[in-house]
Amino acid sequence: MIINKLSLSKRLLFAVSFVLTAFLGLSAFSLNNAYLASADSAQQKRLKNYIYTLLTAADFDESGNLLMPDDLAEPLFSTPNSGLYAQIVSGRQIVWQSPSLLGRFIALPEHPGASKELLSTLELESGVKLLNLAFGIVWENEQGQEFAYTINVSEDLNTINQQKAEFQRSLWYWLGGTGIMLLIVQMMILRWGLRPLHTVAIELNAIESGDQSRLSSDYPKELNQLTQNINALLDHEQSRRERYKNSLADLAHSLKTPLAVFRGELESSSDIVHVKETGHEQLDRIASLVDYQLQRAATEGQSSLLAPVSLGEIIHKILDSLDKVYQAKNIRCQYDIQRDAFIHADTGDMYELLGNLLENAYKYCNDQVDVTVITHIDIIEIRIEDNGNGIPEHAQKDIIKRGKRIDTQVEGQGLGLAIVSDIIEAYQGEILLKTGRLGGAYFIVQLPNQ
Repeated sequence: MIINKLSLSKRLLFAVSFVLTAFLGLSAFSLNNAYLASADSAQQKRLKNYIYTLLTAADFDESGNLLMPDDLAEPLFSTPNSGLYAQIVSGRQIVWQSPSLLGRFIALPEHPGASKELLSTLELESGVKLLNLAFGIVWENEQGQEFAYTINVSEDLNTINQQKAEFQRSLWYWLGGTGIMLLIVQMMILRWGLRPLHTVAIELNAIESGDQSRLSSDYPKELNQLTQNINALLDHEQSRRERYKNSLADLAHSLKTPLAVFRGELESSSDIVHVKETGHEQLDRIASLVDYQLQRAATEGQSSLLAPVSLGEIIHKILDSLDKVYQAKNIRCQYDIQRDAFIHADTGDMYELLGNLLENAYKYCNDQVDVTVITHIDIIEIRIEDNGNGIPEHAQKDIIKRGKRIDTQVEGQGLGLAIVSDIIEAYQGEILLKTGRLGGAYFIVQLPNQ
């Protein structure tokens, strides 16, 4: 649909214009109807007041003859063609008519009855329409004789219709002008209100073109969460690019040694068996290096946009697998994991991190492994301890040092702890190696709790 392709500002302007137009239209319709009803009611009251004015001025003699003064309180009755006319009839005989009816004839309605009213629309021979109010009266003389009269007061409808038309024109002019002003003001408000979104779009274009690396933080609070998430995504992507770059550089550097050894062996040795053994050894080392750098590059790293994962569930699955693999050692595993131990991280990274640490603990322990997970306000602490021989003190610093390449790792620990160290670094965490109460290796991993 075309409307789906409109910009946000155009959508809002279209919606506001539609609502404003509908509101003003309904307002005009309501005000016009209210005015027409009020004007009609006022006209009927005015005709009734004219009837009372005539009743006050009328007098009757003993024979029932109507006597009317020459001058009436309402001067329009005395002005020819004034638009206000009056007639008093008895039966079908006109006994009095106002001077304003000079030269005009009105076909009057039937007698409505004593003290009753009849409102009707009459039309003159000239085509002029009149609104007529007929009021029936009965006058009784001293002898008890009754005389029935009908007082008719008529008013030209053209005057009222002109007033109504003038009101409608004024109403539409004022509401139309007000609507245009409101639309202009609304456009200005929308432009001002949507300016932060326009700024975000400009900054995103600047990021895309490489002119800046992050969004600024000077945004309304409604957009803060969005811009923070975008910045977190940009930082996460930048971190991944850096890891890819560093992994490729480290891989190229690490491959130099096994390739040089292999090339030297090929050039200097004439023993084919020895050359094959050296070649297999160096190829295995190259494969390990490639696996390590691929794993290092694939690490997601810290990001609040990642869904929370349960550390307890991951640890239980890993321990179930290790219990089957090392069933012959009869290892006793004790664990204490809080129920709310969740972390925003990639599931694969957590399996790799915890799997390597737990596998080392199972591999090098005598018969016991303890696992503890504690959730603090700002960090999650994972403690893994075994009762094996532990790691020599002189090697403890190197084995947990950040950025340590696989070709310099402590003998016996292999690829696992190098991957662990890189994953923890990617998540901006920390790994500590201490001597625990069981006497073996005691790893403490601290990861940010977002």
